Amino acid sequence: MSNDQFYSEVPASLSRSDLLFFLAAFVFIYTQLFQLPFTPYYFDGDPIIVTSNAIRMMNGEVMYRDFFHLAAPGADAVYAVLFSIFGVKVWVLNITILFLSLAQVWLIWYFSRQFFSGPLVYLPAALFLIVGFRLYFIDGSYRLSSVIFVLSAVAVLINKRTSQNLAIAGALCGLASFFVQTRGVIGIAGILVFLLWENYRNGLHLKRLIVGSLCLLVSFILLVALSHSYFLYQAGFENYYFSLVTFLREYYPSDPLSNNSAYLSDLPNFQRFLEVYSPAFAVSRYFRIAGPVLFYYLLIPFVYFAFLLVRWRRKTFLLTGPDAKLMLLCVVGLTLTAGISAATVMRLSHISIPGLILLVWLFKQIPYSRRIATVCLALLALLGFSYIVQRQIISKNYLDMPAGRSAFLSEYTYQRYKWIGENTTPGEVFYEPFHPSYYFPFHLVNPTPMYLIRDSGYTPRFQVDAVIEALKKNPPDTIIWPKKWTKPPELRAADDNLEPLWQFVAANYELQLEFSKPLDYTDYTEGDVQILKLRK
Repeated sequence: MSNDQFYSEVPASLSRSDLLFFLAAFVFIYTQLFQLPFTPYYFDGDPIIVTSNAIRMMNGEVMYRDFFHLAAPGADAVYAVLFSIFGVKVWVLNITILFLSLAQVWLIWYFSRQFFSGPLVYLPAALFLIVGFRLYFIDGSYRLSSVIFVLSAVAVLINKRTSQNLAIAGALCGLASFFVQTRGVIGIAGILVFLLWENYRNGLHLKRLIVGSLCLLVSFILLVALSHSYFLYQAGFENYYFSLVTFLREYYPSDPLSNNSAYLSDLPNFQRFLEVYSPAFAVSRYFRIAGPVLFYYLLIPFVYFAFLLVRWRRKTFLLTGPDAKLMLLCVVGLTLTAGISAATVMRLSHISIPGLILLVWLFKQIPYSRRIATVCLALLALLGFSYIVQRQIISKNYLDMPAGRSAFLSEYTYQRYKWIGENTTPGEVFYEPFHPSYYFPFHLVNPTPMYLIRDSGYTPRFQVDAVIEALKKNPPDTIIWPKKWTKPPELRAADDNLEPLWQFVAANYELQLEFSKPLDYTDYTEGDVQILKLRK
């Protein structure tokens, strides 16, 4: 096989346009994460799970043994290291999100340079930044990190598939499995499928296929073994296996947002917007949120089928570098899509980078695509600038917390956090069953082995019993309880195991006040909460 079947024209070094683009991307991302000059915005989402776990690890607890976690330990371990160096601060989280976001922008740009020139190079990244970034990509949890490592493996292979590069790609997929245990396996599967396709296309060189596959697999297995061994040893095999395998197989699918029923479940309810806002503002705000939701639901996985259909209808199966590169992105993108546990818009958007590249490649096939792309980039740039201005000038509330001064974009969220700050002290035992929102910013202690539970088969009875025993042993003064969980036994679903916990809480705690949430985008968010205080 000739060398040009492995190599293609390597993109030139960074041009002035590239530098300006990366500068603009940095400014956009930074201003979505920080109130200028340096005050971090506080985002209450999945990253708070891993930061809370990191604090527990810093305090000497062993993950999987002393407290439960369903994902691999990579993100939690990284935050534990960062907090040990810089302190348990909100800005550390936001800076981490900044670097993760810039890594994604770089990957999109790098892939774009393989296929496009001129304004088309920047269109996929511009779509990434403007369409839904503020809703779905401000995330420092394990999911994005794992995807970045898989796509980095693709970047290593996109121009050459030598034994050395395959070994590096395998190691990167091993790192992906250090953050999400299944993601690296899915990445390896996609790359192997592509190698099989490429080998078949080029004449079935079985020895080359076997050697390349072994390089990929051996480095993957070694990296997985090295990265997981310490945590496996500390937690014990039984705890480790239950958390990372058994739970995902037997209990995780019971949650509505963890199975196929999640598809389109996060499309916002327009009626709820009309209940809160004026009709004109409700329409505007609804489409600002629903637009990105629909974009990613339509993009993934349908763009891959559209690409394969166009390629098939042309009856042209090229032996050139670009064709192989496109197929690599398509195959890995499809395997990443097949590997998600539930097709929520956030999980689809997190694996959307190959789809964005193929979308622009399809767009490139239409007449005058470069001119249209220039107009689209100008419009996206104007919209991005408006997002920067809007984020910086809208009214905010500021709160000094043990994790540092932060800006709150939501009045509702601020009021809850303000109350928590005024009524707790760092190191205090505290419990919130729905989501670990307050442990990290206020340095509070969760006395139970669970960072969240659900009113479904997602949380088995033995985990509920473990929570009750922990609360008996070390009762917190305050519990934040979702109001929708306060209900009699006859109204609970068949797989809802929370009744004994609620009976314990009702017998030992009394209602102090409620916080009402004026608008929920879906039926699966927390909703109104009750502040319960221990009876003296």
